[in-house]
Amino acid sequence: MGMMKTMRCIKRSATILCLVSSGAFFSASATEFQKVHVEDGTLLYEDGSEVNLFGVNFQPSMSWEYGRMQKHGVQTPMDLGAYKRLIDEAYEELLQMDCNLIRIHLSPGDLCDEEGNLVENQWLDLTEYVLAKAEENGIYIYLAFLNTLGAARGSETFVSTRDKTKPIWMVDPEFMAKADRYIHQLLNRRNRYRGGVKIKNSPALVVVEPINEPGYFKRDEIEAVPQCFAVYQRWLKENGETDSDDSYTAWRTANTKQYINRMVQFFKDEKVAAVMTWSLEWPRMMEWTGEDVFVAAAESDAEVVSICLYPGQSESRSKSPEEVGEINYLAMLQKVVDTPTYHGWLLEDRFKDKARIVYEFETYWNPSSYLYPAMAKVFRALGIQAAAMWTYILPKQAEYVVQSHNLNLKTTPGKAAAFMAAGEVMRSEPRFEPYTTSSKTEDYFKHAALSYDERCSAFSDGETLIYSDSMPKEFVDHLEGPSGDFERLIGVGNSPFVKYAGTGLYFIESQNGCGVTIEIMPDVDVLVPYGQRNKQGEKAVALTVDDTHLFELNLPGYGRGSKVHRKVDGRWEPVKTSLGSVHFEAKPGEEYAVKK
Repeated sequence: MGMMKTMRCIKRSATILCLVSSGAFFSASATEFQKVHVEDGTLLYEDGSEVNLFGVNFQPSMSWEYGRMQKHGVQTPMDLGAYKRLIDEAYEELLQMDCNLIRIHLSPGDLCDEEGNLVENQWLDLTEYVLAKAEENGIYIYLAFLNTLGAARGSETFVSTRDKTKPIWMVDPEFMAKADRYIHQLLNRRNRYRGGVKIKNSPALVVVEPINEPGYFKRDEIEAVPQCFAVYQRWLKENGETDSDDSYTAWRTANTKQYINRMVQFFKDEKVAAVMTWSLEWPRMMEWTGEDVFVAAAESDAEVVSICLYPGQSESRSKSPEEVGEINYLAMLQKVVDTPTYHGWLLEDRFKDKARIVYEFETYWNPSSYLYPAMAKVFRALGIQAAAMWTYILPKQAEYVVQSHNLNLKTTPGKAAAFMAAGEVMRSEPRFEPYTTSSKTEDYFKHAALSYDERCSAFSDGETLIYSDSMPKEFVDHLEGPSGDFERLIGVGNSPFVKYAGTGLYFIESQNGCGVTIEIMPDVDVLVPYGQRNKQGEKAVALTVDDTHLFELNLPGYGRGSKVHRKVDGRWEPVKTSLGSVHFEAKPGEEYAVKK
């Protein structure tokens, strides 16, 4: 298992290891981050190994995210200390899900005045806190600097909340000067939670992105913005051109390329060690926006390009959330790879010297758990080396969420297991392996199985077994069972190795071959069906730890003579088991240790 994965297991299990293994106390040392660079279209660490990052967008430092909590009365009024404790708890969950990357939409609307100067407020404080805690927890950071979300300061900031204003960002000289000021000040901000180290000098900072989903003027739009139209008119004059469709396309290509190169140089001048990526957004963006912006990106100095993937987003415009969630998207994923105007352009020669990452992905309005591993397989087929789900929901807040983007360790157990299985697919599948599926409804490949009909997925390589629902027989037949020296088993429901009647996730981790620890997440009771709206202050999901459920462990080597202990108030107490088996009453929210 890789260094970062090992560190997380140590951090997560340290208190248990004191009791189950030798009894000696130890603590994990800080993770050693590596700088990254691009060589021949591949992101590499300093030691020459390929970068492979899998994680989430994480937004608690934005007023926009807090506003979604505030709507339901969570953290209202704001208690900064309590809010930071929620962030700490979320990081513990992210580590448990093996995330080694967070992406953050930084919001100028929260952080800046009308000239692009930073403003001292709670959002700047929280931004520094989230960044510092990522570094502390060994998680790499991907920052996107400009977006329209979260304009808490209203008209006092230089960024509008309206997406239709985005096209000026790459054209208007006055806007660009303010944006430069904001990005410069933030990069050079001394993080109060990191002993005054500048944000740009954080060893965890791995990717920077100037604009989240850039906007582009159409020819019939630019004249309405005089300061931008003047830029276009000046280009026409300098190049001896007259206004036409062809000349406008030539200008937009040149202007986009110029802006990308400008920002590459900007980050170099700032001595930022992170690589810069340029967003090329959704499948079919080439149809909707134009081929010219892809030409500009391919010819630019940007070493990395980024995409997003939301199966179901297009369907949501004409179908209800419930209908969107019922569609089989495996054929759509095949199209994503095979069709140049979707994301097949990534496989063209003109992008072969660009590394590629996914800035956002999600199973849109889809509570089932078959898609994440399939999407990870698509990412590897496209040569992707990093991916961040949009967006991880904070503890407490997650109990109120019934939205198109929804992932939380406790409230969405099946999706959380599928997300972890997808992370393993990212780490185990080779890049540029041609993408195919076993059939239109299922896929069985090297270490994974997934089924639209069963609405679930699983991963197993002998050391790690993960399943997002009770394992179908076909999964059991295809996948390798846990070996004698297995490391962990994560699941929901039943398998040949575990039977559990509760509805939460369980984590079973080997303790150097002498026993296992078992951690059980709370039971999940869905109160508002996924896709329906909940009222203000109405919980969508209830988490409970009150009920006991039968837990049966059927791993090789466990049975007669195995002892079970439950951790209660820091002490380990014996648990009664059925004669001759590891079969006992378990309660969610508690930890158990089983010795052979």
